[in-house]
Amino acid sequence: MKLYSYLILFSLLFFPALTQAQTLNAFLQAADEAEENEDFYSALVFHSNALEFDTSNIDQIYNVARSARLFNAFRLAEEHYARVFDLQTEGEYPNAGFYLALMKMRQGKYEGAAEHFSIYLSEFEGDDEEYTKHARRLMEASRWAIDIVDNPVEEFIINHTGSEINTPFTEFGAVNVDDTIYFSSMQFDNPEDDYIPPRPITHILKSDGEFAEPLPDTINLPGRHTAHNAFTPEMDRVYYTICDYVTGRQINCGLYYRDIEDGKWGAAVRLPDTINVEGYTATQPSVGLDPMTMREVLYFVSDRPGGAGGMDIWAVEILDDGEFGIPFNVESINTEEDDITPFYHYATHTLYFSSEGRKGLGGFDIYKAYDENGQWGDITHLGYPLNTSYDEIYYTLSDDSRTALFSSNREQSFFVDEEKEACCFDIYEMDILPTVHLITQTFDAVTRDSLPGAVVRLVDRADPENLVIEHYSPDEVEYRFPLDRDREYMVVTEKEGYMPDTIYFDTRQLEEDEDEIVKQIYLRPDQLELDVLVFDARTRMPLLGVEVAVINTDDLDRERQEYTNPDSNNFNFPIQRGFTYRIVANRKGYTSATELLEPEDYAGLDRIEKRLYLNIGDLADFLPLVLYFDNDEPDRRSWSRQTDVKYSETFGPYYAKKDKFIEHYTEPLEGEERDEEALRLNRFFETELKKGYDDLASFLEVLVPHLEAGDRVDIHLKGYASPRASREYNLILGFRRVNSVINELREYEDGILVQYLDEGLLNIREESFGSTQAPPDVIGDLDDERNSIYSLGASKERRVEIVKIKVGQ
Repeated sequence: MKLYSYLILFSLLFFPALTQAQTLNAFLQAADEAEENEDFYSALVFHSNALEFDTSNIDQIYNVARSARLFNAFRLAEEHYARVFDLQTEGEYPNAGFYLALMKMRQGKYEGAAEHFSIYLSEFEGDDEEYTKHARRLMEASRWAIDIVDNPVEEFIINHTGSEINTPFTEFGAVNVDDTIYFSSMQFDNPEDDYIPPRPITHILKSDGEFAEPLPDTINLPGRHTAHNAFTPEMDRVYYTICDYVTGRQINCGLYYRDIEDGKWGAAVRLPDTINVEGYTATQPSVGLDPMTMREVLYFVSDRPGGAGGMDIWAVEILDDGEFGIPFNVESINTEEDDITPFYHYATHTLYFSSEGRKGLGGFDIYKAYDENGQWGDITHLGYPLNTSYDEIYYTLSDDSRTALFSSNREQSFFVDEEKEACCFDIYEMDILPTVHLITQTFDAVTRDSLPGAVVRLVDRADPENLVIEHYSPDEVEYRFPLDRDREYMVVTEKEGYMPDTIYFDTRQLEEDEDEIVKQIYLRPDQLELDVLVFDARTRMPLLGVEVAVINTDDLDRERQEYTNPDSNNFNFPIQRGFTYRIVANRKGYTSATELLEPEDYAGLDRIEKRLYLNIGDLADFLPLVLYFDNDEPDRRSWSRQTDVKYSETFGPYYAKKDKFIEHYTEPLEGEERDEEALRLNRFFETELKKGYDDLASFLEVLVPHLEAGDRVDIHLKGYASPRASREYNLILGFRRVNSVINELREYEDGILVQYLDEGLLNIREESFGSTQAPPDVIGDLDDERNSIYSLGASKERRVEIVKIKVGQ
């Protein structure tokens, strides 16, 4: 594994066993063997010894430069590449200029680096496709780095964690758990390893800030690398790696986990072969979420096939039963170079990682990507001084985003070799200062006037229970809050008599010089007016007699508002802001109409209008269909059950008597009582008598297609009368009224229904109840015409009802 071998370079505190008395060939052979084993420190020493035989030998100067570069002794490598660059006459080492530029870049000499990358491209562009591509990218990055270093992130305060954690060896992978820092250190020996030179191993340690101690041997397995601990948010499991030397300094790692119960680590469990692919490394675990599914995943790093190149970041879903899904490559993050050390920050849904393949300051730099609507958004470089021309890896961040830990081999780290200025990785701590402020201002949304006395709360969205700051003053309109960068916040504002308001914002993409965010908050009164207008969908005419209900679907315990308006198609409801409402309109003979009213529909409004259009229903939607008759109609004083009159012929004359009925009945009344009874009778004529007539026309219009389709339709008609005449007469009158409705059916549309009546496809069941069903309070006294003829009670008894419909084949 490349990264682990790289870390080992800085943990070798031995010197090669050859002496100055050895021959040139012996030094060269030893150097070749050391490079083959990736022991670049020994290779550098042996090549340096070989160079002493002839200090002007350009081949040996280049060998020293290469070994120094691979050992990350950048100053020494730059010095020797510069000599090769100056001594060569025929371009014997065309890549010397490339690496000279790279070594300048790795030391932060960006102007010189950009210049030498430009020189290299002017001489050798196109000779080697890979070198040309890298030179172009690194030249651009060097020029970009000048501006980045000149504009440091001022809120980053970085400190070396000191000798309590760091040693002359390599320390990495630090994470703070409840004020205990867990980290890995490559400072341990394996007494049973007879490899020459000795190879160090890694163990996990924990530190309370004063003293660091290794975890017990039951976790740190003797003779094996144990590293990279990653805890679940619930602290009920820890993922980590166990690694072994394969050949020389080549290491292969596998991922394991241990469940934690009552603070004790359980038995080690190796992750399945779909994750630990044989022959490849799986390492650097971090527990997080997949932005696509928001389900828990394990991020890790591997050189397995199927990646973008080098070491890649992978992820695997952790299933509900504790098993693991199929690993997938995090394609939007990875590059052709190495992408390593992922860390998922739960509080901000951010993935931090290090990469060599993006525009950076040199080596591995730290980047972040936010979850944006289920995708990883733009990738952001974290700037200087967190990133330097050296390597920055293993970034972790506290839940409150105030403290970070990372590893770096920057100049402040402990040197392994003072002369060669080659240092190891040490752990650093970074304090992140709040340098941004939120200013809130409250207003009345209707009047646009300033609104003092609101309660304004700033809440961290990563933990909605965590109230950051609350401000309240009865006379204040403006409040000021300190903020952290890279956080998601919500501001909750409340005031009595107004709807509460919540706004969301984040501090992710702020410019470096942006130190203030202003939010103007407009509170609306907590109620608004809802107007509902109902129309016939075919005619577009206003529809009277509709029942409209408004239901709060967010709080079903609230009483629904509903009423029928017999006089108009206009309904008015007061509704409370902030809820979703369902508006339902019903009228006999029509299908229901429903409209959903959501908060965003009335945002910014004080009154809103909704129009509903009702379509004609099916036959059953008309039931009961009630048709009203004038007194003793049709065929006054007839004892026949039959009539030649059809219902529509009785309707016109009766409807024309509306004013007569109102006048006769209200004549003895006065004031409000007279007005009220007049209104009741007017409503009867308009919304019951006329509605029945109109409904019959619509009913027949719907009936015809059923019959034409071959349906058999059974209709049950019931006739009624008021108690003004005898019981026997009223029974006959009820049948006569039913017969007039049948006549209406037979003559409808020039007799279109006759054939269906004759063929038995349309069957009419006739029944008369006369006055037997009239309530006792309906007056039948012949001498009291006002009550027995013109009253609302008597008028409602003179009717035919279609009460039942049966439709079948």
